[in-house]
Amino acid sequence: MRRVLTLREMGAAPLTTAVLNARKREVLEAIITCYNRTAKPVSSRTIARQCDMRLSPATIRNTMAQLGEYGYLAQPHTSAGRIPTELGYRVYVDNMMTTQRLTDEECRFIRQWYDSSELDIFETVEQTSKILSQISHYIGVALSPQLHDGILRRLELIPLDTQRVVVVLIANSGLVKNQVISIRESVSKADIKRISRILNEKLAGLSLGEIQRISQSHKNLKAVFDQDLSDSVATLARNTFSLDREIHVYLNGTSNFFGQPEFLEVEQIEPLFRFLEQKERVADLLSPKKESPDIQVLIGSENRCEGMEMCSVVQSTFSVQGDLLGTIGVIGPTRMEYSRVVSIVKFTAHVIGQHLQKAV
Repeated sequence: MRRVLTLREMGAAPLTTAVLNARKREVLEAIITCYNRTAKPVSSRTIARQCDMRLSPATIRNTMAQLGEYGYLAQPHTSAGRIPTELGYRVYVDNMMTTQRLTDEECRFIRQWYDSSELDIFETVEQTSKILSQISHYIGVALSPQLHDGILRRLELIPLDTQRVVVVLIANSGLVKNQVISIRESVSKADIKRISRILNEKLAGLSLGEIQRISQSHKNLKAVFDQDLSDSVATLARNTFSLDREIHVYLNGTSNFFGQPEFLEVEQIEPLFRFLEQKERVADLLSPKKESPDIQVLIGSENRCEGMEMCSVVQSTFSVQGDLLGTIGVIGPTRMEYSRVVSIVKFTAHVIGQHLQKAV
């Protein structure tokens, strides 16, 4: 199959539908719809026969040739029909697609699961990947919340003895972290109570990542306490906000890809599975960016990940009380039913946010 250059490789800005008249838009959408259904190159006769366009095969063929010149379609073989390129899908998703409304049954399936769930946040996120897989028939994926990104609501310091303290950090989202920390020098219960009061007064409302940076600087800690710090107090404050970046990525439905025509051969699916085994790389792909929209669609090479060239990702963040908790999404072939998958991900992100909000 002739390889089609990606937008990034061409170094070109994406074309828009400004170059497309109504006929070209109609033909492009018809080809995408037909190709998504059959996974086979689409001929002008197929379009003329299956779509009520009232255009002759010759007119459709000429329009398809023009769409190919624009870079929206590719021709795998000289005698074959056309298939959409990444650019064709991108223009379709950004400018032409109408999201497909979920059925009442699908909405009930998603809502009922959360309404009957009493799992904690991490278990809820894990189960969400299963829901997305079941309803989309692709790969459901979810990136769990990281306390590091949360907003501190309050903390509790509970002395076990003179050199050990239980730290309880509570984020606005309801995420809780418990840990026991040790200090070399004894700290009285009165001092621990005072430290807890000061930290809550000065730091509540800041992100835990920002607080961690403050706690690593003796100068910044001194400003927080507004006085000289003993080594034991500085160590206690620093260890209180020692946060590991734990990565929890949940994947479900990888077996769904075995039924996709693009991945019938081992050499076609192996790179994808190698990528999915590397949880840190998957987490990096899903990690929300501040400038990212609520729903993000990455097509083919836009994922910038080896193994994902033949795949697209539809993802959305979810949040509670202003805390950006994580990301959920669907990984499918570039020949994806985008209008339906976008609706699935968007609705599920909304419902999981509502569910976790009630649990706070």
